[in-house]
Amino acid sequence: MRAKFCDGITRRELLRTGFAGLTGLSLADILHAEEAASSGKKPTADSVLFVNLAGGPAHQDTLDMKPEAPAETRGEFQSIQTSLPGLSICEHLPQLAKMIDRFTLLRGISHSVGSHPEGQKYIATGNRPVQSLLYPSYGSVTSKLIDGPEDLPNYVAIPKTEWTAGYLGDAWAPFKTNTAPKAGEPYEVRGISLSDGLTIEAVSRREKLLTRFDRLYRDAEVNSSLLEALDTFGDQARNMVTSDRAREAFDTGREPESIRKRFANDELNQSLLLGIRLIENGVPFVTVTNAGWDTHLDNFTGHKRLLGPLDHGLPAMLNTLEEKGLLERTLVVVMGEFGRTPKINSNAGRDHWPRANWCLLAGGGVRPGQLIGGTDAGGTGPDDGTDISPDDIAATLYHAIGIDPLHEFYTRTGRPVMLVPEGRVMHDVFG
Repeated sequence: MRAKFCDGITRRELLRTGFAGLTGLSLADILHAEEAASSGKKPTADSVLFVNLAGGPAHQDTLDMKPEAPAETRGEFQSIQTSLPGLSICEHLPQLAKMIDRFTLLRGISHSVGSHPEGQKYIATGNRPVQSLLYPSYGSVTSKLIDGPEDLPNYVAIPKTEWTAGYLGDAWAPFKTNTAPKAGEPYEVRGISLSDGLTIEAVSRREKLLTRFDRLYRDAEVNSSLLEALDTFGDQARNMVTSDRAREAFDTGREPESIRKRFANDELNQSLLLGIRLIENGVPFVTVTNAGWDTHLDNFTGHKRLLGPLDHGLPAMLNTLEEKGLLERTLVVVMGEFGRTPKINSNAGRDHWPRANWCLLAGGGVRPGQLIGGTDAGGTGPDDGTDISPDDIAATLYHAIGIDPLHEFYTRTGRPVMLVPEGRVMHDVFG
């Protein structure tokens, strides 16, 4: 682990700061130079599909099994061998076990944020949450810095998300579908589909009327952040409602039957199918939130129910991205906010455990078939050779899509803030 002094500054940071003072360079200059020197590569992806397993899967009951541990740690599930040498995973993930060598698995991801809201903020931004500043999520940063199609949102959350735009402002907040498609049924997203009897001409007339009111009140003393958000949402809504392509992008029924039948009729699978369609139509960032992993009670029944759709959906997702020619340019990330306690509690459940977690990566330049990091024999924390934080995953994600992890934004009060100053790009992840 990185050595830290009592004030939280690492030895490396202290040396860099001292060198910066001698040379007249700022710390930001030093950090940018380091990143440029260590990278030297072009972006490997132009879109991200982030599957958020909200609630936190039990690492030792999924992809970090401990078959030699005592029963109170090992749990009820048996382990099975996978296509990745040296890796065994949960028996309830047989399809994933056959093709997990097409992913890279990071294990032993560790932090100390043990609540769901704060843990979600951490994995959404790559910054440990603080009271003084609300950091923007990956999708919001991507939405601001990477251009997408005019008639589709740059950042779509299926069906919804707690991730926010933070200090960037609501203009860069996610577009939430609020529902997931259902197989064999027409799918309409509020804000895209026209109501019965409403025509494009009527929408245009309403838009002209709103423009007049906007001119009247533009000079009023109101919240500029709110005005910016309203302008953005208004433009977005008009473009989407009047665009045939936008409506088609959200219509999973337009997929060939050969693809539709790969995905089960559950919320996760249908959400993954929709996410793929959106990426195919140029949306740079999509989150699919799969909730329910907070298994304080009856952990094994809960996990068994959730593992089936995950086992079906992840292979279907990867195969479809590959068949459509999208996998090479789409970074796939699958993880939750933390793992769960090594010992089973008195309710046959497991509690929050941020000291150990895992993340699956695929596509977008990721070299498949790697097993990086690990945990100790009891699954209590990283083993001696593992040093992976959410900051590192964030830096790696940004690097893949061509965003400098040390990019500096200014808050509305003029405060300069780097995206992920504590993160390091894990270059070994890429081919």
